[in-house]
Amino acid sequence: MAACRWLPALAEPIYWSMAHNRAMAACACDIKADLFVANDWSTLPIACRLAETHRARFVYDSHEYAVEEGADRWTWRLLVSPFVRAIETRFIKDAAAVFTVGDRIAAMMQSDHGLRTAPLVVRNTVPLVESPFRPCGDIVEVLYQGLIRADRGLETLIRSVPLWRQEFRLRLRGPGEPAIVDHLKALAATLAADRIVFDPPVPPSDMVAAANRSDVGIHPIPPISNQSRYCLPNKFFEYAMAGLALCVSDSDEMTALLRRHALGHVIDADTPHAIAEAINSFDRPGIDAAKRRAIEASRHLCWENERAHLISAFAALGDG
Repeated sequence: MAACRWLPALAEPIYWSMAHNRAMAACACDIKADLFVANDWSTLPIACRLAETHRARFVYDSHEYAVEEGADRWTWRLLVSPFVRAIETRFIKDAAAVFTVGDRIAAMMQSDHGLRTAPLVVRNTVPLVESPFRPCGDIVEVLYQGLIRADRGLETLIRSVPLWRQEFRLRLRGPGEPAIVDHLKALAATLAADRIVFDPPVPPSDMVAAANRSDVGIHPIPPISNQSRYCLPNKFFEYAMAGLALCVSDSDEMTALLRRHALGHVIDADTPHAIAEAINSFDRPGIDAAKRRAIEASRHLCWENERAHLISAFAALGDG
């Protein structure tokens, strides 16, 4: 894979040398369609092969900046990133359309692969739910809801909790590798056992309702790469749909939306003190005001509006 940095043509034979890729292609080979959708870079060659087999077309839906999706690990940057870039470059120009989740990632993909037009932006919004407004109580709960992973800034988040004002508590909800979850639980027990709670994940259909029971939604992802610097994750929209105030890292896309709708505060740096400063800048009236604005903004930041871009793109392909 690393050799793809100098010999990109190696990427395709390497891809098909992997048994799971051949198995996926074999499972799909008899499915006839007018249009195939490659869900992220790992299915690009399969979608292209299916389109060629059935004289159809395919589109590429990239949910992140693929060449940096594992940028927190040096081994991934060294070994896998050249392979991913080569796969994208080989197949992306054959796609009838390309989608991604944010404007900055679209611009980078266009530059990386010399695309004539930037990918269409279809943001990871969630279906509209009428969440009730729930004012703050004596305890103000800060929620992280999502994957429990080493690259999400959760250790730094937990280390910040002793610096929070006493009314704030932290709840972490989501799935994760047992070793990482156990490490974070042990750290939380050492630093602030009475102020940090871990919840198991809930089904995707219940995430907004579960989040509505909290007050502030936090996403402290460290801006270590373009992938994280320009991320616009679905949890941003889940928090807004749940009627929460937001506290997020200074990602260009998240920061712009947060400030446009006055949804909360931005974390200025990847340190416990910076996270604590952002949390402590909230007060109850400010949180309640941001919650009301989130409920209002969610009527615009929802899938019912966003899907129009996708439907229009598919309609244009049908007309072609």
